Amino acid sequence: MSAIKTVRQLKEDLLKEQAAPPGDGRNEKILDILQRLEKQKIDLAVLTETLIGASVSKLKKHENADIANAAKGLVKKWKSVANQAQAAAAGGGKAPPQSSTSNNSSGDSAKSSPSSSQLKRLSSAGSSELSADAEFAGLPAHRINICKKFHTIFLMSKTELSKELNESAVSQLCISRAAEVDEAIDTWSKGMKPTYMEKVRSLVFNLKKNGPLREQVILGEVSAERLTKMSSEELLSEEKAKERDETVKHLQDSRRLDWEQANEGKINEMCGIKGELLKASLFTCGRCKSVKTTSTQKQTRSADEPMTVFVLCLNCGNRWKC
Repeated sequence: MSAIKTVRQLKEDLLKEQAAPPGDGRNEKILDILQRLEKQKIDLAVLTETLIGASVSKLKKHENADIANAAKGLVKKWKSVANQAQAAAAGGGKAPPQSSTSNNSSGDSAKSSPSSSQLKRLSSAGSSELSADAEFAGLPAHRINICKKFHTIFLMSKTELSKELNESAVSQLCISRAAEVDEAIDTWSKGMKPTYMEKVRSLVFNLKKNGPLREQVILGEVSAERLTKMSSEELLSEEKAKERDETVKHLQDSRRLDWEQANEGKINEMCGIKGELLKASLFTCGRCKSVKTTSTQKQTRSADEPMTVFVLCLNCGNRWKC
């Protein structure tokens, strides 16, 4: 099994354990995966192709000290590997020898666009960066403009991602992901321009607002094909999703016939009704003779007429007006 394929499998196992509920030896499994990664011969090509550094970096603040220390050690080691490769390229020397198995990784990423392969070669060889204009060349004019728009949006996450990953690799990932998203939308829309543009508008709007989703796309955790098929709810940022849930809850509550009874405590608190005032009432129910009533006033007649009082008995639910 090639180094890239092995690291990819370990990355999937790591993400699966991170998403698993606490207990059942989860920390032990995560630590075992980190130890297996430590034994792997990982060079710049593997780091760039698998983006394993981003997944491991998230564990540096893990509550388990052993896991946190192991993650810090791996990230420090991989940063050193990347820096040495860049220094060799900048000095005109040769980059560290690549794993012989890395050339066979094309079979593992058969579904990747040509940009991913270019990115791997350029990063591992230390040559000049992939040009956005060169990457998008040959596409129809409207698709080139869309690619550049997605590229600009992905660059919004460059600063944050560059804290943990090689800045040059992140820059090239932003270019390649923009091309992949455009290609996925074109495939999904079956070449129909109106459908294509409608999907573009939706993704542009949501990717601008949803930073975590944007980073997941750049890091390959959410594929371009998956992105085009996500529902509007899945595309929402956490903040927008919370606002939507609150709005839905408010609408549902407004339709409840027993809303006043269910929120009696909140209503009394907002109105400053407490202590003995809770037992007081201006009205007595004619049905059950209870004095536990609540009332509201509304102007139902002309302005020179007094307001109509609507009374609700909180004991039996009887309603009347006076």
